[in-house]
Amino acid sequence: MSREPIVLLHGSGTGAYSWSPISHALTTLGLDVFAPVMLAYGRSPPASDAYGIAEEVAHLRALLDARGIGDFHLVAHSLGAMFGLHLRFALGARVTRLTLIEPVVTSILLDAGEHDAYAELWELHERFMGVWPDHAAAAQVFVEYWSGPGSWRTLRNRERAMLTAVAPKLRVEMVATRTDMTPLTAFAASAPPTTLIVGENTREAARTVARLLGPAFDARTLVVPGASHTLPLTHPVAVIEALCGGRSRG
Repeated sequence: MSREPIVLLHGSGTGAYSWSPISHALTTLGLDVFAPVMLAYGRSPPASDAYGIAEEVAHLRALLDARGIGDFHLVAHSLGAMFGLHLRFALGARVTRLTLIEPVVTSILLDAGEHDAYAELWELHERFMGVWPDHAAAAQVFVEYWSGPGSWRTLRNRERAMLTAVAPKLRVEMVATRTDMTPLTAFAASAPPTTLIVGENTREAARTVARLLGPAFDARTLVVPGASHTLPLTHPVAVIEALCGGRSRG
C-alpha cells in the first residue's frame, strides 16, 4: 500500500461527507487523507459568474498548497474525475497515482464518438435545464438520473434541502463540462498508475468513460457487484480495499 497522502475529490451534488467512512478507515490505517470541498459546496466560497474548469482547479490547487501536500494519490468520483484530470494537468508529477470512481468526462465521449453514452448525458442536461430555475425540480432530475426513478422521495428532508441549495452549482458544472473539448490522448499523456472503479449497475455514460480510459491509461478496472453510481456511499468497503490493494468484496 502506497504511503503518499490520499486526496479524495467528491463529485457533483455531494461533498467531503461522501467520503466519511472511507476517510475514517484510511486514517485509521495511518494514512494522511484530505477531502477538499469544491466551490459552492459546504463552507467553500461561491463560484464566480464566469465559472469554468480553470476556476475550480485553481481553488483545489490552493487548498492542497495550503495543506502543504506535495506528491499525492488522487481519488476522484463522478464529475470529480473530470476536475481531477484537469488538476493533474496543473500539478503534473505531483499526482503520483490516480483512482477514478464512476468517472464522468464528457469530452472523452465526444472525442471517441460514443454517441449513445453522450446522448445519455445530454438528456440529463436538457431535462435539468428544462425545469430551471426551479431548484428543487432540477435537483430531483439530477438525483433520479443517477439513482433511479423515485429516489428523490427516499431522501430525508435535510438531504433534499442540501441538494436544492447546490442546484445552481450543478448547473454551472454541467455547462463547464459541455464546453470542455480535451481529448483522451491529452488526458492520458504521461499518466500515473491508475485504477478505475465502476459499479455493476451504473449508467452507460460512466461505464463507457471507464472503458475508454482503461487502455489509454493502462489502468486496472474493478467492477463492484451490485453497485451503481453512488458506490462511495453505498459500497465504501470496496473502495477501501481497492485503495489498500485488497480484493474488493463489494
